[in-house]
Amino acid sequence: MPETAPTDPPSLDRGLLRLLLTGAVALISLGAFENLAVTTMMPVVAAELDGLRLYALAMGLPLAAHIAATAAAGLWIDARSLRGPLVWGVVLFVAGLVAAGAAQGMALVAVGRGVSGLGTGLLTVTLYAAVGAIVPPAVRPRFFAAFSAAWVVPSLVGPPLAGYVAQFLTWRLVFLGVAPLALASLLLLRPLLSAADDVAASRGRSALRTRLRTTMVPAVAVAAAVAGLQAAGSSSVVLSLAALVAIAAFLPRLLPPGTLVLRRGIASVVATRLLVNGSVIAMESFLPLLLQRERGWDPGPAGIVLTVGAVTWALGSWIQGRMIDPALRHRAAVGGATLVAAGTAVASLVVFEQVPATLAIVGWVFAGLGMGIVFPSMAVLALATTPESRHGEISAALQIADGVGAALALALVGAGFTALLGTGANPYLPGFAAMVVIALVAVLATTRVPNLTRPALPATPGGR
Repeated sequence: MPETAPTDPPSLDRGLLRLLLTGAVALISLGAFENLAVTTMMPVVAAELDGLRLYALAMGLPLAAHIAATAAAGLWIDARSLRGPLVWGVVLFVAGLVAAGAAQGMALVAVGRGVSGLGTGLLTVTLYAAVGAIVPPAVRPRFFAAFSAAWVVPSLVGPPLAGYVAQFLTWRLVFLGVAPLALASLLLLRPLLSAADDVAASRGRSALRTRLRTTMVPAVAVAAAVAGLQAAGSSSVVLSLAALVAIAAFLPRLLPPGTLVLRRGIASVVATRLLVNGSVIAMESFLPLLLQRERGWDPGPAGIVLTVGAVTWALGSWIQGRMIDPALRHRAAVGGATLVAAGTAVASLVVFEQVPATLAIVGWVFAGLGMGIVFPSMAVLALATTPESRHGEISAALQIADGVGAALALALVGAGFTALLGTGANPYLPGFAAMVVIALVAVLATTRVPNLTRPALPATPGGR
């Protein structure tokens, strides 16, 4: 079948555009709230269901599922339309929430969260594709700005609210309360489904078959291997080794050549995102557990640590967004990665009983500020370092790197935690120390990002 010629976005009146904006922001906000809220209340869930050994799996399985769903959504949209992944994204998100909220065991909580991860993966890609497909170019910047802003309120209120709900009511309400709101958001978008059906496939079958082989298969393989690694933890050396072999074989196919060895150029841009996101997400997942289980903090106050990090993350993003000079942005990115390393190092000190637990807040102030600077800077530098024809490919690589980095880091911390649980040794120390090392490697990676003041920019992945 010949390639389908690109078409202009279908014309929508202002009312439908406003409807798309409202519904999309609602869905993104709900996904953000669920993601951030669970981090705070999961220690309560693990304690009630006697599921500490599955803690890392429950935190990391949505990330593994998200990797596969992201790749699947792109193929689905190009082959069919926006309707299928939009509807099924909400259905899977809601089904996962209900399963987790009604679960009587930690394994079912993990499975439910994994199903929700599939849903959010489909939704994220579909909503962004919807903007490109049916929103006029002049209006698109406002939509993307709103999508980013949709994370702000959940970042501020999600962790402490979920903590206090879990503390004074029940953690199940956090899952079950979000589900009907997501369904209501889908119903709000019903008038747009006919417009979604009008979006024709943009690629021929041969192109889709090529993408299936080059993107979908490796993405599913990596997602399955990461999930297997998280499930195995320290209990099965054979399964863990098999998962690592599969990741080593398939992950390089999804990232620019040289990413895993910090090759100078776009590879180091992607590697920086993988490393900083991994270290911060893993620490962020286990800090509330440590504060509640070892230091006696209630869930609500423990969630405030994450809120403080979210505030400084927003501040860092605001600062980097006002940088125009590329050379300044590159130096700021190195500084941001350094702040992340310093923040994780300071926060990790709370594994020692002699250190005041409030030091976790201090560390997360710096880690959040550093992430706000380095995380979006890497996206800007990635697009500035590659030709426009490869922007979609590089944007996908950044998203995959974010998910893989977080999922692998959670598996690493979780393996150390479960291996030492009940032995009398400090179960947090190995994982937290590893995250500090990973954050330091991220600083090295940022120094190998192209300096945009040089006369010649590498236009191919891994260019020196």
